[in-house]
Amino acid sequence: MSASDHASAAGSAETPKRVLVTFGRSFLSLSIARLLGSAGHTVHVADAVPFAVSRFSNRVAKMHRTPRPKYEPLEWAFAIAGIVREQKIDLLVTVHEETDILAQVIMRYPDLFPDSCRLLLSDFELEHAMHNKYEYQQLLDSIGVPTLRYALVRSQEDLDALDFDFTFALKQVFSRGAQDIHKVHPDAKPRDLSFNPANPWIAQEWLSGDKYCSYSICHNGKVYADALYPVHYAIDGHSCLSYEQVEHEGIAEWIRQRVKELNFTGQVGFDFIDNPERGLFTIECNPRATSGVMLFEPEDRVDRAFLGTNDEVIRPRQGVAKMIGPGMAMYGWRKTSLEGNTLRGFLRDFRRTDEVIVQRDDLGPAFGVPLAVGNILAQAVRYRVNVPEAFMYENEWDGRPLPT
Repeated sequence: MSASDHASAAGSAETPKRVLVTFGRSFLSLSIARLLGSAGHTVHVADAVPFAVSRFSNRVAKMHRTPRPKYEPLEWAFAIAGIVREQKIDLLVTVHEETDILAQVIMRYPDLFPDSCRLLLSDFELEHAMHNKYEYQQLLDSIGVPTLRYALVRSQEDLDALDFDFTFALKQVFSRGAQDIHKVHPDAKPRDLSFNPANPWIAQEWLSGDKYCSYSICHNGKVYADALYPVHYAIDGHSCLSYEQVEHEGIAEWIRQRVKELNFTGQVGFDFIDNPERGLFTIECNPRATSGVMLFEPEDRVDRAFLGTNDEVIRPRQGVAKMIGPGMAMYGWRKTSLEGNTLRGFLRDFRRTDEVIVQRDDLGPAFGVPLAVGNILAQAVRYRVNVPEAFMYENEWDGRPLPT
């Protein structure tokens, strides 16, 4: 049974479901667990680390330890399938890039999950095309959507031969917001890049304008929930730390059309630039959960969107604002986090914005943060990466094939 077939196995949102949420260390997973648990569903979470922040939530019935998706993809997928069968899970919500890993495993083992469990993801070919930054631009070209100029860069020779006469961004086709991004002027191309045949670079025209990030829940080409926030406080201007719901009908319509054209199922986020002269462009796509899910409140009943049973698109209340407290405390005060940033302005915004971890009726995750952060620091040491990278490292997918 393919991922798209599993996506049709939904039931009524009014009947409580049993849900498994992966990547339990993530604040996104915590938010999803709280939203589903507050609606009366029984929520399980899974992760490879022992002290995932979600395990401390009173909305979570049980935490399950699993292998590492990045390093033991088959063992991880079979462990997830085992939990689904043992706990009679009705809905599986993958959160980060383990989504791509699972879609790849399902392509090899289409009967891995029982028909009774809905999988919130698309088939591997589409997940891969949307995740790979170069292939995503090609995908837009193939359906007639305007793109910024772009080119694939596999070597220093490719970079030197690039005929761009404008400033451009240079990043690997498999990368995340806070990772290695270069703003390159055509007469000052870098000479110190490392080139990996399995993960080449994309050169993409650098365009100024208003920056937005979206989040949507989709089933079979239809949007059931979406959120949108401008880029404000962010790690080095790329990975957001604070979020405020805004409305932009042009972006909402763009997303509706693309989701329909691609017949996409799953969670997805798009990064947009809205230039006053040239219009709206999407920079990249993340076919997985993104930070916009944290803008929803229990009263929004976004659980209905996860199950695909609502008629009208569910959106957070306009103007609702959230932040990741530990991230803001570590990075938000820095000059690189916000253009024109000042300590006074940062402290004002910090006091005024709701924190996503601390909830009066669910204080467990707040008390569990030291243990959860300890997990991430240990990951940073183990894999010799910085803290933002360590947070996601074991759940990243950089295009590697499954082991035989």
